[in-house]
Amino acid sequence: MIKDQIEKDIHKVISNFQFAISNRQILVIRSANANFGDFSTNIAMIVSRETKQSSMESANKMAQSLKLLPHIKKLEVKEPGFINFFIKDEVWQNEVNEVLKKGDKYGSNTLGKGKKARVEFVSANPTGPLHFGNARGGPIGDSLASVLEFSGYQVLREYIHNDVGGQVEKLGDSLIKAAAGKKLEVGDYQGSYVKELASKIILAHRNKTGISSTDASVIGKEAVDILLKEIISDCLAMGVKFDDVYPESEFAKVGETKKALDLLEKKGVLKQKDGATWFAPHVRFHSDDDSSSERAGQAPSDEFLKDRETVVVKSDGSYTYFANDIAYHNLKFKEGADLVVDIFGANHHGHVPRLQAVIAALGYDVSKFHVILYQWVRFKRSNEVIKMSKRAGTFITAKEVIEEVGKDAVRFFILMHDPNSHIDFDLELAREKSSKNPVYYVQYAHARIASILAKSKIQTPNSKVDYKLLTTNYELDLIKQISRLPELVEEIAQNFAVHRLTAYAREVADSFHKFYENCPVLESGEDLKNARLALSRATQITLKNTLLLLGVLAPDKM
Repeated sequence: MIKDQIEKDIHKVISNFQFAISNRQILVIRSANANFGDFSTNIAMIVSRETKQSSMESANKMAQSLKLLPHIKKLEVKEPGFINFFIKDEVWQNEVNEVLKKGDKYGSNTLGKGKKARVEFVSANPTGPLHFGNARGGPIGDSLASVLEFSGYQVLREYIHNDVGGQVEKLGDSLIKAAAGKKLEVGDYQGSYVKELASKIILAHRNKTGISSTDASVIGKEAVDILLKEIISDCLAMGVKFDDVYPESEFAKVGETKKALDLLEKKGVLKQKDGATWFAPHVRFHSDDDSSSERAGQAPSDEFLKDRETVVVKSDGSYTYFANDIAYHNLKFKEGADLVVDIFGANHHGHVPRLQAVIAALGYDVSKFHVILYQWVRFKRSNEVIKMSKRAGTFITAKEVIEEVGKDAVRFFILMHDPNSHIDFDLELAREKSSKNPVYYVQYAHARIASILAKSKIQTPNSKVDYKLLTTNYELDLIKQISRLPELVEEIAQNFAVHRLTAYAREVADSFHKFYENCPVLESGEDLKNARLALSRATQITLKNTLLLLGVLAPDKM
């Protein structure tokens, strides 16, 4: 990457100042405005603090060395000490060949090589169909897992099935009432799916035993297992496949919950109160060798631990959801995860600091644990807000949306938004076959390139292409866009901002459409035609790899 080369160049220049500086301190960014060059850095401001020079003095001194490098067209120093890099056209032109050489691997990196990552997402409420609020986590988690894999991580996509607790018994009770023809009251589970399940489960019991079961916990457990199959099926329809599905009941059954709580007991962070056992992280805990455990990543501050007391064993001796979640996260780290990412709905925000506290108390590095919280989705049709589903009764199901607009639109429309923002999902726009629909616009760019290459009968340009013929602003702008993918993937593998991929895909598509409209490909002279075909193919590779990371099809025909 050109950006990597600039960072290396800066390191060499800084060594002349005779002090060390970390890679994290070197911030090289793409310039949003071409008037400020291709890249910019604020490194001179950091150097000035070490040299006691002004930022402008440091910037000018560094620029004297940097401007002599062979890939630099020119450098500019701007207040209060920014250095702007203008890269030679020939360097950009050669990027086309780099894309062609790497092909399906273009955009990948080795950031996570030799490391394991575990990403948990969706893990929907088990007592009903998959609603779109939970479904939003599907594309986010799946695309993040793909980015991490593209960055060298060994990734596990995980789902936790909450098949125990009062909610399961409550569902069973609602089904028994529905089967008996009794009116479902406020607090009972509602919707036509309740009657469907009641008929299916209780009829099966009657056929098997001759009587209808009245054990709400048994009926409820069977119901959530049936619903799980539906949820996983809906996830598959959305292009989401899990490597492991963990039933919550298994943690207690195989003793993982007890093991985790025993470890916390040894750490001194459990206490008895009101007949129950509580996780109390404000109680000082100790390491196994009795030395201070206040090491980096292990001991949260007093502020961090404040008000985190949580019940883990109820007064009746049963485990809480939090206790089983402790076991789940202990298992992840115990099995050697280098990165653990949980993707929750925003209503779980209070759960996050408790998990951070317990991970620290267990002795693991909290910096390896990350949580992405996403907001809810509202649906619109012709500016009218849609409020509920026929089957679910109180919410829109994922299945209904997938069946109406398709997998690609669902994923792209979800991933267009920062998880922290609410979504107004426009069902009419998602179905539209025009440039107004962002996913259609991007896919059409890929299909258009496929058509050009098919007509040219050249799928892979040969080595004799003269890339120096790509001189127009449309060509250079497109090259600069496609060269961003490796930088973007590496950044997302660290900041998890997968929504940036959709914006990038649209920018590449937009740049290609402008190139196509202003730079004839097949009608050009032979040498220029070959150069433009090579650029078209490189753009196709870039779009395809980006869409694959998003879990969206890259069609050759529309």
